[in-house]
Amino acid sequence: MLHQTKSAYTEEKTSKIKNLEISLEKKLQQLHPKKIDLSLERINKLLYKLENPQKKIKNIIHIAGTNGKGSVLAFLKSFIQASGFTVNTYTSPHLINFNERINLNGQNISDKFLELLLDICSKKNNGKPITFFEITTVVAFLAFKRKPADFTILETGLGGRLDATNIIKKPIVTIINEISIDHTNFLGSNIEQIAKEKAGIIKKNSPVVVGKQKRDAIKIIKEVANKLKVKTFFYEKDWFVKKNKKKNHIIFFNNLKNNKKEKYPQPNLIGEHQVINAGIALKAFNLIMKKKLNKNSIKKGLKNVEWPGRLQKIYLNTKLFSKKINFEKWEFWFDGGHNKSASQVLAKTFKKWNKKKLYLIFGMLNSKNPKNFLNYFKQITTKLVTVAIKSDSPYYTNKKLYEIAKLNEFNVETAQTIGHALNKILLSESPGRILICGSFYMYKEVSKLLKK
Repeated sequence: MLHQTKSAYTEEKTSKIKNLEISLEKKLQQLHPKKIDLSLERINKLLYKLENPQKKIKNIIHIAGTNGKGSVLAFLKSFIQASGFTVNTYTSPHLINFNERINLNGQNISDKFLELLLDICSKKNNGKPITFFEITTVVAFLAFKRKPADFTILETGLGGRLDATNIIKKPIVTIINEISIDHTNFLGSNIEQIAKEKAGIIKKNSPVVVGKQKRDAIKIIKEVANKLKVKTFFYEKDWFVKKNKKKNHIIFFNNLKNNKKEKYPQPNLIGEHQVINAGIALKAFNLIMKKKLNKNSIKKGLKNVEWPGRLQKIYLNTKLFSKKINFEKWEFWFDGGHNKSASQVLAKTFKKWNKKKLYLIFGMLNSKNPKNFLNYFKQITTKLVTVAIKSDSPYYTNKKLYEIAKLNEFNVETAQTIGHALNKILLSESPGRILICGSFYMYKEVSKLLKK
């Protein structure tokens, strides 16, 4: 009898949490449409009404770039926590639940706290125009003020200069990771224009750590930094990081002028691009900690770092699939990268691994360029299965992606869902690797197929 009572209570509690999550998602979407309209005027006005909570947040680290922002943030967060300090983070997009975007010292914001802050912000905004990202950024600032940490890391949305996070005035360090062509309808059609927008996060008296960049981007970042008389630390000019394949560690040069090198274990995140991301975080962490730097904390941070959805090896719940499948002979991977640069890095990684057959399950939002993404996979893909993303954002249909892939001479099929796509490959093809890719918005559907 006691067991039944507990079971009923648990089911009721789970149901209430799910209903609250649904109501929060609806509230966020209905009150504040997702249409992007870059401006700082609206968020400035709302923050003023809330007595500028962003001004009460200390030790802010601000990160911009086209690719790798989240990975750099994950490394920095791991280093800070391993050093015994607390850290709050703001990221986007989320993979499963909105709460992931606002992380308070290792815990995603609770539904109850999120709903409270959203109501406060909505009442103060009083129905005035404001975008989805702006209102959620305000909620994050209010959460960070009420539950402060030793450090706060902010990841820009898609820009820099007019990004809602750029309302902050005095970050302790800014980071500009790799810049490539993306969001051209908002940021510009070439590297120079996009770099100018990203470099808009540079602030006077805040040092700038710059990741691997194209020559045109470097030129723009230097111009903006020189105008503000800001110290810059460029990859391959001021600092460097590389992988030592034979001895299974990375070598970091904090200052290329003295050529002094430090050895650290390989990061827990997979892919050669993650070595560079780790290097960016290491350089920024050196600037932040200065004489308080503890190398053991860095080693611990590199081993413990986690960032789901980025070249993540996943494990399927085999009970959801046919018993005929020998899962031991298969590998499953997920990556949410969605632009040409991300695709290039991914394809390069899979080329270097041993010669198992590679199968792609591919979906994409219609604001992206599927042809550019798929080009790098042409020579290494055995079969491609297209799916439509389950998302409120506009997406390509599986048939449209099929047509694009067919024109690019892929062996291609369509499927209604990711689960159907997996079954098609697993039941008809010889064992190999399956990569689910093209958008972070696919992760929510993928998560339902994984081992708990």
